[in-house]
Amino acid sequence: MERQTTPVKQTNWWKWGFIALVAVLLVTTVTVSVKAFTPTKVTSTAKVATGTTNIDVALNKKQVNALADYYVNKSLKNSTMKYRFQVSDQAMLTGSTQVLGASVNFVLLFKPTVLPSGDVQLKAQKLSIGSLPVPISFVMNYIAKNYPLPNWVAMNTADKTMTLHLTAIGNGKKLSFAAKKIDLSGDGNFVFQARIPKN
Repeated sequence: MERQTTPVKQTNWWKWGFIALVAVLLVTTVTVSVKAFTPTKVTSTAKVATGTTNIDVALNKKQVNALADYYVNKSLKNSTMKYRFQVSDQAMLTGSTQVLGASVNFVLLFKPTVLPSGDVQLKAQKLSIGSLPVPISFVMNYIAKNYPLPNWVAMNTADKTMTLHLTAIGNGKKLSFAAKKIDLSGDGNFVFQARIPKN
C-alpha cells in the first residue's frame, strides 16, 4: 500500500501581515475620525456672577489724592471756583470763601469713617480761616450752596458731615466703588472695592 501524500500548504506570512496592517490602519482611522467629529461636552464648575464682579483695590495717600484730584477737577471743569480735597493725617478740603465781602482761604479738616454701605462719611473736626472765629456749619453751608459738588457728594451742615456716596457713582450701570478700609497712618492704606456691572 502506497501512502498518499497530501501537499502541505505553506502559510504566506506576508499576506497575513499586510491584511493585519490594513485592518489596524482602518480601525485607527475610523476611531480618530469618530473622536474628532464628536461634539465635546464641557461642564463648567465656575459660578455665574449675578449683578457685579468685585475687585479689591488697595491705594496709598498719594494715589487717593490723585484720584480725588481727578474727580474734583472733573466736577469743576466749567467753574471759576476752585477747591481741593486731600488726605494726609486727616482728610481736608481747601478752598476760598467770601467773608464780609472779602475772599478768604479756608481749610476744613475731616475724620473719615467707612459706613456699612461702603460709602464714606467725613465728620468735620476743625476749621481754619486765619484767626477768624467762623462756625464750621457756616462754611459747610456756603460750600453746599455755592460750590459745584458731584451728585454723589451729600453735605449735612447740621451734623457737620459730608458723605461720599461711592456706591452711587456709576448709578448701577457703570463702574462704582465701595470703601472697605481707611487707615490714615503712615503712607495710608485705603482698600476700595471696584464693582464692575454685568452687561
